[in-house]
Amino acid sequence: MNIVTTRFGLLQVPESEIIRIPDGLVGFRSFTQYVHLPDPVVAGLSWLQSVTAPELAFGLIAPPLAISDYRIELRPGDRAALELDEERSALVFVILNRADGGGLTVNLQGPLVFNPVRRLGRQLVLTSS
Repeated sequence: MNIVTTRFGLLQVPESEIIRIPDGLVGFRSFTQYVHLPDPVVAGLSWLQSVTAPELAFGLIAPPLAISDYRIELRPGDRAALELDEERSALVFVILNRADGGGLTVNLQGPLVFNPVRRLGRQLVLTSS
């Protein structure tokens, strides 16, 4: 599958690598297919690139790179939506945001959880700090 992107140019990605996020992301509900790409320069940084919107890509990092004791609990409905048999097989990322003044922040209350086997993702909305 060919994916046109503004950040990475033309990508050729096997359909088996497409990640489905059936509910979309907060503010981007209509975009449900993505590809997860490592950053070619910055270790630990990766990108969630929309398959259908060339300009839509989210910078992701693993939570321990932002805060060492970050933990989430998956609710039964989240586990079911992700088709997760075991919670420990889930991959968790947080989205980077550009802050006022040009710095970066991380969204700890809206982590992304992926089932790498089923190629499914879901954004959680955490209500506790």
